[in-house]
Amino acid sequence: MILLINPKTTKPTEFQTDFFREPNLGILYLAAILEQNDIPVEILDLEQYYGLEPEELNKIIIEKIEQYDIIGITSLTNTFYLVKQIAELIKQSNREKIVVLGGPHVSFQYEEILKAEPIIDFICVGESEMSFLELTNLLSRKNPNRKSSQAFERELDAIEGLAYSNLEGNVVFTGFPKPIDIETIPLPPRYLLSQENFHYRVASVIINRGCPNACSFCSRQKLFPKTRIRSLTSILSEIRDIISYQTYNYINFYDNINIEKKFFQNFCRLFIDNEIEIPWGCELRVDSITAEDATLLKEAGCKLIATGIESASLKVLKNNLKYQDPRRVLSGIKYLKAVDIPVQAYFVLGLPGETELTFQETLDFIRELPLDSNDKINYFVATPYPGSRLWDERERFNINIIEFDFTKYDCQHIIFETSDLSVKKLEKLFKIARDIELFFRRH
Repeated sequence: MILLINPKTTKPTEFQTDFFREPNLGILYLAAILEQNDIPVEILDLEQYYGLEPEELNKIIIEKIEQYDIIGITSLTNTFYLVKQIAELIKQSNREKIVVLGGPHVSFQYEEILKAEPIIDFICVGESEMSFLELTNLLSRKNPNRKSSQAFERELDAIEGLAYSNLEGNVVFTGFPKPIDIETIPLPPRYLLSQENFHYRVASVIINRGCPNACSFCSRQKLFPKTRIRSLTSILSEIRDIISYQTYNYINFYDNINIEKKFFQNFCRLFIDNEIEIPWGCELRVDSITAEDATLLKEAGCKLIATGIESASLKVLKNNLKYQDPRRVLSGIKYLKAVDIPVQAYFVLGLPGETELTFQETLDFIRELPLDSNDKINYFVATPYPGSRLWDERERFNINIIEFDFTKYDCQHIIFETSDLSVKKLEKLFKIARDIELFFRRH
């Protein structure tokens, strides 16, 4: 059997018992593929053990891993330290157990990780459904002790999207995997999530992989080089599956549901035509929303729109490859508010090109927005996640990364400064941004 672990990532300040989100969908998709291929799999979701002390969590992990030979762990950038702790527990219990990592952070840091962390056996890079399946099949056929053979390494090299240390101690990467046909992936087996501790209230549904945009602060384009949108038939099946659990009261759809206009319209009509009543929210590009689009969203039962505005400065937006007109953003939000759809607006402080003047320009823009007590503003600090252009092309963007402690890569800590904004200035501006957030929370 295979064990998949989702580290505990929710901060205590973020936890809301009435609005508990299900975990990273990556491990659910991996589990779906394994089950489809008759490979027994279990999920240990540490998010479900909220309130336990680290020692108690460690005890749960140790007890659970005892019955598994292959253990996969998903990792974000600011939770990688937790992944290392879990991997250490696994190896302390039995050095022969195989630890496989996946997720966005390790996909772009595999070489550094494998050189520094001998406790990590393999890293599945990028879309991991096929590479993890092939790896587990290979490891199940072979005695893990035979990992030291050259013949075994040749078989590993045939798996696309795999990174590991070879016999000579050199890191081998077999290359990014080909984009998967997302229509071939089974529905996420949410029944594998334990119901003993918490019953999830919010289901996450991914409607596409990849993104046609090229924002400097996002690693999505590199992780999923090809944009693919799921069929409406597949999405409808998942919605019905979620409703059948009778535990979910909300669905979040990711990411940018209006990449294609026709799909967006048909997606909304999916709810209307099938009389689906479960409340839902989504992320989208608000700069392309029309009055007709807003009316359609309302009729379809949409309860919340989340949108990345980032900045009101055209200079800052263009400098960071975010091609969006703030005037059209304002129009789109007006259309949404005209039909009483709440908006959660995301802004980013400190992007390359940001100055105190452009920050003030954004604050003035926020004051123009027709927001009310049902809406939220979230201000994040620009963060150069591995795999993003800010990380890979830091010289081009002329940024000075001053913080390499990945636990602080949570969009709440200042990670880099620019020639325009020093750390001291950024701290001052972030305090103002936080006050804006609080104002909208209180009103």
